[in-house]
Amino acid sequence: MTEPDAPRPPRNKTLRLWLIIGSIVAVLAIIPVGVMGMMSVMATDAGVNTMIYVFIFTMMTFPLAIILGPVLGWIAYWLRYERLSWILLFSPFAWVVALIIIFSLGFGQPNPI
Repeated sequence: MTEPDAPRPPRNKTLRLWLIIGSIVAVLAIIPVGVMGMMSVMATDAGVNTMIYVFIFTMMTFPLAIILGPVLGWIAYWLRYERLSWILLFSPFAWVVALIIIFSLGFGQPNPI
């Protein structure tokens, strides 16, 4: 059991630097990514397909991930959960990996409506 007066370990300065960089990148990227999310619904012009709907859902939630990643990373940093803070900071890259997988699988043949 820890004593209430025991000094807490210092926070990681490298993590703080990356959180600052990630926050700046998120602020700069939110407008272009938001526009990409709004324009992703035009992918249905090529036809209806399950992969197209997965692509649209991924693109529509990408701005949310860009905002929540650094914000939740800062909260985890404040609570001194450094490993969780690293994971949350780089969590928007999961959307990038998902988009790469979606494009590598292709959209297939559209189903007629």
